[in-house]
Amino acid sequence: MDFYNLAALTAFAFLGWYTLTFALAWYRLRKFPTPSWLAHFSYLWLGRLTYSGKQYWVHRELHRKYCPLVRIGPNEIMTDDPDIIRSMSSTRSTFTRGEWYLTGRFNPYYDILFTILSNDGHKKARARVHAGYSGRETGVALEHGVDRQVTRLTDLLRQKYAVHGDDAPLVNIVDVSSYFTMDVITKLAFGQEFGFLQAEKDRYGFFKEVHSLWPQMSTVADVPWIRRIIFSKPFLKLLGPRSTDSHGFGALMGQPDRVAREHVQEKFSTLDNSKGDMMETFIRHGLTQEECEAEGLFTIIAGTESTASTIRSILIHTISSPVVYSKLKNEVLETIRKGPVSSPISNKDAIDLPYLQAVILESIRMRPPILGLFPKVVPSGGVEYHGQFIPSGTNICLNTSSLLHSKSLFGNDSEVFRPERFMDQDEDTCNERKRNLELAFGHGQNQCLGKHIAFMEFAKVTFEVRILLLETN
Repeated sequence: MDFYNLAALTAFAFLGWYTLTFALAWYRLRKFPTPSWLAHFSYLWLGRLTYSGKQYWVHRELHRKYCPLVRIGPNEIMTDDPDIIRSMSSTRSTFTRGEWYLTGRFNPYYDILFTILSNDGHKKARARVHAGYSGRETGVALEHGVDRQVTRLTDLLRQKYAVHGDDAPLVNIVDVSSYFTMDVITKLAFGQEFGFLQAEKDRYGFFKEVHSLWPQMSTVADVPWIRRIIFSKPFLKLLGPRSTDSHGFGALMGQPDRVAREHVQEKFSTLDNSKGDMMETFIRHGLTQEECEAEGLFTIIAGTESTASTIRSILIHTISSPVVYSKLKNEVLETIRKGPVSSPISNKDAIDLPYLQAVILESIRMRPPILGLFPKVVPSGGVEYHGQFIPSGTNICLNTSSLLHSKSLFGNDSEVFRPERFMDQDEDTCNERKRNLELAFGHGQNQCLGKHIAFMEFAKVTFEVRILLLETN
């Protein structure tokens, strides 16, 4: 066989293979509506949307235009049905976590809780780190760690931005909120904050890299064939990011990785268990030094910008709504009048403030902490939802933005910022709305372990900043 015949045969075989895979991809989920014909057989629509950063708004409209189940990729179905979401993550669910979760893998040698896909493996890993996040073994150290950073935040605002009256410099709330959450999570994880807030500086250029790389990172996460290459263990070992890199993903790990390693090494070398931080509990539950470093790095990445974005949502939505601001101010004043109130306010007291908690919930609803597909894989035998059969191996993805703006779940005025929706209905309705909103933090075996820490930060910052604004009129 000469070269030209071989080339023609190869081209014909490739064309046949491509046509077959195209037909199979289209056929499996052909009955489900899609926003683009491209989604039937390629990830071009999904990847382009993710890279644009407009998925929050586009996803919000999907189920209004189509139905509770929408095809967004060759093997991806998206839903905003809370019952489906709960069933996939319940304790006894046979759904598994999709390969999308592997995008939390920065260390090619050690899997962390987020990147373990099997249900049994995930449950075992979750049991080993749960105590560190829950505060069950650290006692009051967890809340004291948050209080320390809240005090530093209010001191910074009071001393630098509130003392000069109309001549005060403007606060960059994006930067300051990020520095605050960075120092909270590093204090809780390692017993020592990294000092972003005190320096009022993006140390190591961490957040600059996050903001710069986020479109690429999100796109890689959502497009399977790119994800399988970039986050494969061989690729990470050979060409993956390293903490010594000066730019790119390595810079994202960079100095925080080195500092995290130093703190963990100190824990193992001195066996100092006096600080009551997460690393101490991880060590007690059998994590090796390398596993602690990997888990600690992901804790930093996952626990900073997501929490900071919600703090910004709370402040911006409250300040821009005079009615809400006035009601919250009155609740703060009444709480102080009744006294005594600790400074910062205790989490126990903050939980008992209904309007403060409603403001937090509504701010999360308007702008969830993080947008991601968080897919679950349909088990063997397939499943049926809304009268439609979904075959085994399909990824069913979470549509957070549509879920939180659903008129059927949150009322006909779901586009409006109105905290009262969590207070002015009967108790069952209000509780159901809270329950549906909390799906933004996962559910069951996939619920965010740091959720209660985040809510503690939200409540304390909101209350203390209100006091500061009252002081400065």
